[in-house]
Amino acid sequence: MRRFPSLVPGLLLLSLPLLPLSIAQAHQSNGTLIAQASSSLAARLRANLPNRGAPGSRFGGATRSNCISGEQRLTALLPSTNLGQTADSNPHLFIFVPSTIAEQAELVISDPDTNTVISTDILKLPGKAGVMQVQPVLALDPGRDYNWSFTLMCDSNDPSSFVSVSGTIERVELNSAMANKLASQNPQERLGAAVDAGLWYETLTILAELQQTNPTNDTLRTEWQGILGAVGLEAIAQEPLLQ
Repeated sequence: MRRFPSLVPGLLLLSLPLLPLSIAQAHQSNGTLIAQASSSLAARLRANLPNRGAPGSRFGGATRSNCISGEQRLTALLPSTNLGQTADSNPHLFIFVPSTIAEQAELVISDPDTNTVISTDILKLPGKAGVMQVQPVLALDPGRDYNWSFTLMCDSNDPSSFVSVSGTIERVELNSAMANKLASQNPQERLGAAVDAGLWYETLTILAELQQTNPTNDTLRTEWQGILGAVGLEAIAQEPLLQ
């Protein structure tokens, strides 16, 4: 009886090169979904941010000293309006500190209505470049603006060597429904509530906490980068969060 060669092995061999392509497509699809989620979160936050300007300067100016090495600048993590809203009486502030000879920084909170300083803290710097998270010890009243400044104390004998950034905090009150969401035990629900309420400081604080507890989560890192990029802070979006 005449035998015909089996076609099965050939079919199997022909199908093998398709497997890596399928895997690559899956990774590409996953990356696209992460990017889309980040873009959506950043767009939602940006749409809910207040559109009024406020006193401040989110980039530190140049000095004649060697306080900062390299091309990076001291940067306050703020929208371009210099204004961030918070429902927290004691919010966290975020500052990118580049490589510097300064060992200490001064954080000042002031009341623009009375032109008085209400809080001053001297902070020890971490000794490496990255994003610092600081929390002044005070209680902000709702319905009011407060000014803040963060200054690298480069040479205590030469104040002209100091480098500063500054911004404005607007303390707001939330309705009970939004306040309950922000108090949720679910961090993703809290993040969504902060974004939808336009709370800049809470959004950064929650995302920072999530990244510190989930350091290998690419989605969280991409969301952080997307939010900073949406307000023109792409240059520091990939800098590490310092503990």
